[in-house]
Amino acid sequence: MSPNLRTFIATILLSFVGVCGYAQDGPPPPGTRTASLPGLVAPIDDNIIILVICGVLAGAFYAYKNNKARSNSPA
Repeated sequence: MSPNLRTFIATILLSFVGVCGYAQDGPPPPGTRTASLPGLVAPIDDNIIILVICGVLAGAFYAYKNNKARSNSPA
């Protein structure tokens, strides 16, 4: 598959996801929401910093491993 075809397919798929997300209904009316315990927040709110740090570390590890493999391979 050529790079142009892969780019085209990725663009179409991401556009489709964006259109589907935009076409969703809004939030439910206030009376139908499920009640949560007071003071609790979603887990992503508390742990977003940890998630970002793990992503940076994983990216650095991958880049280091990729760079090490390139330097060891005969040219």
